[in-house]
Amino acid sequence: MRTTITIPEDLLAEVQKVSGKSGYSAAIVTSLRDYVALRKRLELLEDLFSHRVPHSYRRVKAQRRKRRWSS
Repeated sequence: MRTTITIPEDLLAEVQKVSGKSGYSAAIVTSLRDYVALRKRLELLEDLFSHRVPHSYRRVKAQRRKRRWSS
């Protein structure tokens, strides 16, 4: 899809350098894909840490001692 956007030259040059892409379009597409992947990973991490775990460290440790588990 073609679109017209205003991007500062220094930012575009940095995106090209970091992404290793020589063309403007390729650098921008790569950056957008990386950004979307990063946001998805952050969303998963936030979801992971927003829920309480159903067990506690002390409870697991006590069960291991009781059953004499090696790990």
